[in-house]
Amino acid sequence: MFLIKNLIYLLRIGVIKGAYRKFNFISEYLKVSKVKINKLQFIMYLLKSEIIKKKQKSSLENQKNYYQKKYNFTDIDWFSPNIPIWDTVLKQTFFNKEKIEYLEIGTYEGRSTIHICENFKNFKITVVDPYIEYNEVNSVVKDSNMENVFERFKKNSFNFSDRISINRITSNEFFKKNKKKFDLIYIDGSHHYLDVKKDLINSIKFINNNGIIILDDFIWDYYEKIDENPIGGIMPIIHADPNIEIKSISNQIILKVKS
Repeated sequence: MFLIKNLIYLLRIGVIKGAYRKFNFISEYLKVSKVKINKLQFIMYLLKSEIIKKKQKSSLENQKNYYQKKYNFTDIDWFSPNIPIWDTVLKQTFFNKEKIEYLEIGTYEGRSTIHICENFKNFKITVVDPYIEYNEVNSVVKDSNMENVFERFKKNSFNFSDRISINRITSNEFFKKNKKKFDLIYIDGSHHYLDVKKDLINSIKFINNNGIIILDDFIWDYYEKIDENPIGGIMPIIHADPNIEIKSISNQIILKVKS
């Protein structure tokens, strides 16, 4: 129904190309894995995501400019392209909840944290990031000194400090001592498939019923072997767990978990 209502966007070359490129990546992964999927369903998810991003393109640019002027973000903006899909899914899921417990694994300068703080006033935020060197991003960031990055995050989030709990430890250390359950978890730490898999398994243990888990860089090919990228840690778990429902697929994948 969504695709029919947005037929004018569905027929745009940019939407089709974006979905096609991402589906090709998924298809390459399926060639080397034992995971089976409903390919038509995945194509529908991809087309829907591309349409949402296309429809909100102008408002996204305004939002990006606002954040860039107000906050001290100096490195590459990996987060903002995800905003239209985040806002769509989160507003649909949490529109009538008074308090949302949000866990973020991997924070860096705090772009995703700031977006949540600015737009979702009822979110209580727990961030986890050891702020140690990341081989995956060292070649593309302007400032790989993690002490500097951490200082920028603290300055960016200062006005929201009453809502944010900062844990400068690894996600493994955090989950070992954690007692809290969360409504929303964003996984954006190490992107090696074993680390992504471990973070996802731990997140499922600590997600509330019908909670949302967002995993970054579902479509990402940093590692030479495609199944060593995030998709290789995510797809087998989705395939094996009937309590996981896919809500969205684009550069990220968004899951709804029934406990």
